Amino acid sequence: MLRQMERSAIVVMAKRGKSIRQIASELGRSPTTISRVLHEPVDRAPAKRHRSSQVDPYREQIAQWLEEELPVVRMLEMARDDPDRPYTGSRSQFGEIVRRIRCDRDRERAAEAVPIRFEGLAGEYLQVDWGEIRRFPFTQQDRTTRYFLCCRLKYSRWSFLRWTTDTRQETLFRGLVACFSVLGFVPWVLIFDNMKTVTSGRDVTNQPLWTPALLQLAAEFGFHPQACDPGAGNQKGSVESLVKWVKGNFLPGRSFTDDDDLAQQAAAWTQMAHERPCSATGVPPSDRLDEERRAGGRLPVTAADYGLLLPGQVAADATVAVLGNRYSVPVAHVRALVTVRLHASRIRIWRDALLLADHERAPDGSRMRIIDPTHFAPLFDRKPRAQAMLYREVLLTLPEPAPSFLAALSHRQRDRLVPELLAVFTLYEQHGVERLLAAMKQALLAGTAQAAALALLLAPIPDPAALIPLPLPGLPTQAEVDRSLASYETWVLVDEAQEVPA
Repeated sequence: MLRQMERSAIVVMAKRGKSIRQIASELGRSPTTISRVLHEPVDRAPAKRHRSSQVDPYREQIAQWLEEELPVVRMLEMARDDPDRPYTGSRSQFGEIVRRIRCDRDRERAAEAVPIRFEGLAGEYLQVDWGEIRRFPFTQQDRTTRYFLCCRLKYSRWSFLRWTTDTRQETLFRGLVACFSVLGFVPWVLIFDNMKTVTSGRDVTNQPLWTPALLQLAAEFGFHPQACDPGAGNQKGSVESLVKWVKGNFLPGRSFTDDDDLAQQAAAWTQMAHERPCSATGVPPSDRLDEERRAGGRLPVTAADYGLLLPGQVAADATVAVLGNRYSVPVAHVRALVTVRLHASRIRIWRDALLLADHERAPDGSRMRIIDPTHFAPLFDRKPRAQAMLYREVLLTLPEPAPSFLAALSHRQRDRLVPELLAVFTLYEQHGVERLLAAMKQALLAGTAQAAALALLLAPIPDPAALIPLPLPGLPTQAEVDRSLASYETWVLVDEAQEVPA
């Protein structure tokens, strides 16, 4: 094998005009060797000699063991216990080969994982992520966790921050709609960190399986959802940097008295961040926001009161289960598949384009039955008692003293329960909640629980000025009874004159 200096000498001698035979004679090499060197690069590295090792038969198996993250000690044990070709070499030699294979694998992965940074267009990307703080001083007693939803536009670095007590799907979607409303437009793409409220996993082609509610939200607001690739740490880190930014810049050195104080300080801090130059762009985010607003998508009118989409089915009792409560629909739609719109204060149930029911939303998980008696009207002719019980169920949802009055009525008027309940419900529809509750309170104080008593208390008090006098036969008129004062004075003067002596 020729060394590097000999190769250089051969090239120099050839440049000075010496022939191949002369160079071979002077260096003691064959002409064939000299000719081959002149046709090769001067700095060609010598070929490495591959020395066989007892570990060579296990190289592919070692690579697989490394993917399974097995320790070297366990690899060596499995290699020694191989029934076909047990390893008999030293432990140090085996460990050295494992180290080389691991280094080669990490080097290849590092080359493949080189991040490619890019900037978004105006109105293009909105990054979304959750953060959590397990303890605040004002939450020490109830030991509840506080979460924050953080959204950031990639082009302008404008940020949205909202503190919550949970990370439910509805909380996320209402936070996104609130962010759109503050912006006044909808970004083209929303980037999520594979959270379970938006995706249930990946398909065989490694594409996200989006939840139906998110797809409905994206269709109605006109954005495209995008999830970080599980193997792309730079994408995940870019989204997670939002959480680090809040924890590292907003929370240190601040104290909060309650949730309202936390929200107010967070709003003031984000506003300050929008007014100062961003370290990435050198421009305050608020200066770029108008450009983003011009390029962003149109904000739909449903943003003012967005209804989260939930699938449902009408049960045999003509109710639909929604978040731990049951809401009634017309009996003609029993067993039908329906769509539930979950608004902030209302529950609306649809069948295709037909609105079946519109209820006031009850507290989630309270196991309440919210009934509209008109939904069961077709059954009332055959089931009058069921009608009365439904009316009583509606009245029992009213505050006190309605439950106490209905309990007393159900106990004392058992023989006339159905007409009594129907009459009370009629008064409820005629006079409203406030007047009915006031009448119930007066009736209970008087010791009575009857619909007739409520009717008397709710009856309008007649105006005395509007009363018409009743004519009574055989009696003098009121004008004859009410004589004028002048006639009385005349009578007194005449009487006094008769008593005075002449």
